[in-house]
Amino acid sequence: MQNKLEAFIDSYDYITILVDKTIDSNTKAFYLKDKKTKTQLEILDYIKEQYFNKYIVKFIPTIELHKDYNILDESGNITDLKSGAIIREERFEQNFYYDGPLGVDYSNTRTIFRIWSPVAKEIYIELNINGKSERHNLTYKSRGLWEARIKGDLDSVGYIYFVRVFDRFIRINDPYAISASANSRMNYVVNPKKFYKMKYNKPEFSGNYTDAIIYEASIRDFTQGVEGKYNGTYLGMLDETKDSYGERGLKYIASLGVTHLQLLPVFDFGGVDDLNKDKEYNWGYNPVEYFVPSGWYSIDPNDPYSRINELLKLIDEAHKLGLRITYDVVFNHVYKYELFAFDNLVPGYFYRIDADGRLSNASGCGNVIASERLMARRFIKDVLIYITKVFKASGFRFDLMGLLDVDTLNEAYEEIIKYEDKIMVYGEGWNMLNPLPDDKRAHMYNHRSLPHYAFFNDRFRDYIRGSQWNRTLGFALGNERSNYDLNNLIMGSCIDYYKFDEPTRSINYVECHDNFTFYDYCKYQRNLDEKSIKNSARLAMELVLISEGIPFIHAGQEFFRTKMGVENSYNSLDKINKIDYARRKQAASNIDTLKDLISIRKEYKLFRLSSHFEIENMVHPLDGITTGSSTGIFFEDKQYKLILYIKNDYKESELFSTGYSLIFDGKRKCDIIKNAHVFKTPGIYIFRKDKKTWN
Repeated sequence: MQNKLEAFIDSYDYITILVDKTIDSNTKAFYLKDKKTKTQLEILDYIKEQYFNKYIVKFIPTIELHKDYNILDESGNITDLKSGAIIREERFEQNFYYDGPLGVDYSNTRTIFRIWSPVAKEIYIELNINGKSERHNLTYKSRGLWEARIKGDLDSVGYIYFVRVFDRFIRINDPYAISASANSRMNYVVNPKKFYKMKYNKPEFSGNYTDAIIYEASIRDFTQGVEGKYNGTYLGMLDETKDSYGERGLKYIASLGVTHLQLLPVFDFGGVDDLNKDKEYNWGYNPVEYFVPSGWYSIDPNDPYSRINELLKLIDEAHKLGLRITYDVVFNHVYKYELFAFDNLVPGYFYRIDADGRLSNASGCGNVIASERLMARRFIKDVLIYITKVFKASGFRFDLMGLLDVDTLNEAYEEIIKYEDKIMVYGEGWNMLNPLPDDKRAHMYNHRSLPHYAFFNDRFRDYIRGSQWNRTLGFALGNERSNYDLNNLIMGSCIDYYKFDEPTRSINYVECHDNFTFYDYCKYQRNLDEKSIKNSARLAMELVLISEGIPFIHAGQEFFRTKMGVENSYNSLDKINKIDYARRKQAASNIDTLKDLISIRKEYKLFRLSSHFEIENMVHPLDGITTGSSTGIFFEDKQYKLILYIKNDYKESELFSTGYSLIFDGKRKCDIIKNAHVFKTPGIYIFRKDKKTWN
């Protein structure tokens, strides 16, 4: 009867052996054998430690991790020697960090395929040439690199990898692939010279974050609301049809005056069917192929070039219309880690492990990428560089950024500014419990360790709108809350180090793709009437646009978007998520409010201050004009003075304004000069006095 025997390389100092019997610790009980040559190499040293049926024995330095070995005991029991926790040792990082090329290197006479796995025993690639399979073995080089050089012109040829780390081959996609078939069943070799050539330069941008106005949109949502040839696709955003609903897609977004369009994920993601596009819906936070554009948005997802060129054309047209593109990227987790290449290439390396030895689930998605590991860090940087260079990124929004590590994000920034020196980087800075030490996490409370990053300001959202978690009533909904807190939010959340060190750190928002829309929060959580909802939503939008920091508008917020009360619509169907163009038409006046305030924000630098020092010296609360739940803010520079009167109730109030002209009346731009104004509805009212009229 054979005994149980398992063996793992857990360190550069020892091997862990699991057995189901007791062994005398003074004997040499285990043997190492080369599996390929079937020759015995070494007798392992004396047992170092013993814990019940777990034995720790000395490591043999001659072991090479990419080769096959057996462990035998004195009874003739045999097992494969497998890679174990060694992959999480610092020496492993030092020995196997590889900074050379990975992925596919194409020319019309040969193609080189490269993939990284220090612990794989065999890797081969299967080419799909005109429906026929052709197999080629990869050769191990050094530092974990495997390579195959294949002659001939392989343009548009499909390929897939098969890797054996333990006892069987597993089919995987190339994590560095840049093209894929529908639903990522295989990757394609492509020639970058055939990519769409952009015609237009990026719109001018100062590089100062507070000069940006971000508009977040899903390609699917924005192109499903009307009948059209390219509904749900990249090209649908280019639709120039103008009907009773007005402009569509990019033209409508550009007409608002925003500077940056943040697209929900456009990398290849799971949870949808590229061919049967209406079968499932997903926002896209399910990474499958990071370098490959999503096939769900493509008119021909099986064509090697279609999705690439369609996305490039969308970006080019956005640039033509004055929009810079921000990419929503997801590096905190992958979709179905067991199918993703990472754990099949180097088991246990790319994901964080909890104290109990299991994969961390801090992301809520079953895995957390160990961004602090050198090859994971390199992968993240490579993706960002590729998108910046090829797809002309002007910014990156990082999903659950607090799960990433500070060093990776700082190094990534230093790399991407080489290709776009006015890049914007920001993300969700929630502090989420996970195995990474707190001081290494890229959350908002560590913002001083991330000097170039901004963070979504949930305190702004919860104060203005209210919190859905504790069902509080926000300022915009009429609550008489602390004016001190309101003033600090308007002043960039940085006065008295309220939260951030500079206003450039604060993404000011009241709704985004996840959680309730503002309209739905008011209707389904607070049970407000329609008039109150729309007045509150308008006031909240105005506060976003006049506050110091970076304004962020969710697509449809300006026309009271509803998702019918669905709080988390990540996989709800189109009837919940699509843009309702009829609703947009009905809310034309509120869209004009947005346009006018964007125009005012761009005109007056005082709304776009970029330092704590500027705000402290140029922006001041005006408690003297406060009545009821209202407040006032005074702005001053060398040319003019501005007064913001902010009102969140329906009580009649009178404001004396001798020497000032009213330039925004709560809904539209204007130019009204009189000594006093009476206000009856919630809103923001802006007054201006020129320097030449100062006393």
